[in-house]
Amino acid sequence: MTRRPGRTSGARRWHTEVNSPSDVRALAEGDLEGLCQGLRGEIIAFCGKVGGHLGASLGAVELCVGLHRVFHSPADRLVFDVGHQAYAHKLLTGRRGQFATLRQEGGLAPFTDPAESPHDAFGTGHACTAVSVALGLAEAKRRQGEPGRAVAVVGDGALTGGLTFEGLNNAGRDRWPLVLVLNDNGMSISANVGAVPALLRSPGARRFFEALGFTYLGPVDGNSLAELLPALWEARRSNRPVAVHARTEKGLGFAAAEDDRVTRGHAMGPYELRDGKLVRSRGGKLTFTEAFAAALEARMAADPRVVAVTPAMLEGSGLGRLAARFPDRVFDVGIAEPHAVAFAAGLAAGGARPVVCLYSTFLQRAYDQIIHDVALPGLSVVFAIDRAGLVGADGATHQGAFDVALLRPVPGMTVMAAAAGEDFPALLATALASKGPSALRYPRGTLPALPTALHPGVEPVEGARWMKRASAPRLCVVALGPLALVALEAASGEKRWSVLDARFASPLDRAALCEAAASGAVLVVEEGTVRGGLGSAVLELFAEEGLTPRVRLLGLPDAFVRHGDARAQRARLGLDAAGLRRAGKALAAGGAP
Repeated sequence: MTRRPGRTSGARRWHTEVNSPSDVRALAEGDLEGLCQGLRGEIIAFCGKVGGHLGASLGAVELCVGLHRVFHSPADRLVFDVGHQAYAHKLLTGRRGQFATLRQEGGLAPFTDPAESPHDAFGTGHACTAVSVALGLAEAKRRQGEPGRAVAVVGDGALTGGLTFEGLNNAGRDRWPLVLVLNDNGMSISANVGAVPALLRSPGARRFFEALGFTYLGPVDGNSLAELLPALWEARRSNRPVAVHARTEKGLGFAAAEDDRVTRGHAMGPYELRDGKLVRSRGGKLTFTEAFAAALEARMAADPRVVAVTPAMLEGSGLGRLAARFPDRVFDVGIAEPHAVAFAAGLAAGGARPVVCLYSTFLQRAYDQIIHDVALPGLSVVFAIDRAGLVGADGATHQGAFDVALLRPVPGMTVMAAAAGEDFPALLATALASKGPSALRYPRGTLPALPTALHPGVEPVEGARWMKRASAPRLCVVALGPLALVALEAASGEKRWSVLDARFASPLDRAALCEAAASGAVLVVEEGTVRGGLGSAVLELFAEEGLTPRVRLLGLPDAFVRHGDARAQRARLGLDAAGLRRAGKALAAGGAP
């Protein structure tokens, strides 16, 4: 970088009076750097209280100030890819007074959200969408004769995803007056991989964009307004597609983020500073992610055919240690879920045993490849689906609601769920022994305790697991994943309640479920959408078998669950022990489902 902003501790407080894009445009040129200092200090302070995607937003402060200095939002439509980098944008568009509610129940969204502000041109949360969306907004403006420009603010990590290239191809062909602002900090969550980062550090960047039909401006120092503003002004004057290549520094201005060489403070907090040192709360408990990674590491050590594939989720999926130990068997393919799955299909077709590690919400982006390239040829690819169920503060774009409903209808697909960390060795062994595709889902969060008598060992398993088996049950609770342990807690003291851990959403354990139906009342609970999920599968089985117990389904509603505390959301949805106990008692008593 050619320069660095000063530390934020001495920033003046006048910047808090800048609450709209028009305020930014009214400032004297000499006050803009002070505004950036103040914004950076606010982001650091607020994220210390509520956590958040800190690193990218710190690096994009000057970008946000520059965009609002040059463009006139909301007439000019600013589309932030993902939205990780948009905190300064939120502060500059009238949301300073609400910023302490970021990612909290009923508070500001973790990403951009048009319901929050007219300055949020589009709701975001997944990468690689900004170019396509901005093109659509530009064309809509043209058709309606509206003034204004469309601006896509895209991180260089999004250039590893195919959807971005599809949009660039379309823009260059049709010569739409799109402004692409490339926020090049060399990172996705961690360092970018592949040929694109090298391209952006070479003269090939200009040739690439110009070959696609873009005017190329840059590279400029994106943390220097003196370099950035002239490029943005020139881009605004253009009547053809133009790319402003701005190099920024993720985590800039916050020593703890700058010193984090792995993710540069990507998602931090809450935290506090004591005597200038960062102090973070650490629970010390193992997580589902860590337990799965340990089980995968053991399998990779035992079988050289086992490899791991991840679409830019190396740290999020707990694969950092595995990548260090098996550098030629852990593949980070960038923000490219369809490619990750098709790549894994090729590996499987060649005799390897690939495990694709990704989040439930990102699995959705590769559904065609799962069906066409993996399931149709019957390839043995394992999908390790992290963040299944409610994820809390990341909200509606990241809730792991749909993976069971998406995968259950796929022919030949085995769908499993871990109730506790002790389940991973056996379930992963089951998946790797499968002759076709399989999926293993598990939630975000720390590990619950599994009674020793219920430990499955390390060998492959089949069918459901009885957590509690009453001799003459009046109710059976059928659960998937950690909710099986919640159901066990709910059933404590109820002598005539049975609890069945379905363990497999597909194929179902028909014998165990027929036994559950014999109780006369079945409560099916899952942390996924009830439409097409485990409950739907159980009802289908009962219909096929001609069984007619009273049934109630509990799960995620037919609505997108917004951000908030996941524990509070479970309680509100009746997915905690108290909620399951209420529902079970009503159903056992013959109450309406």
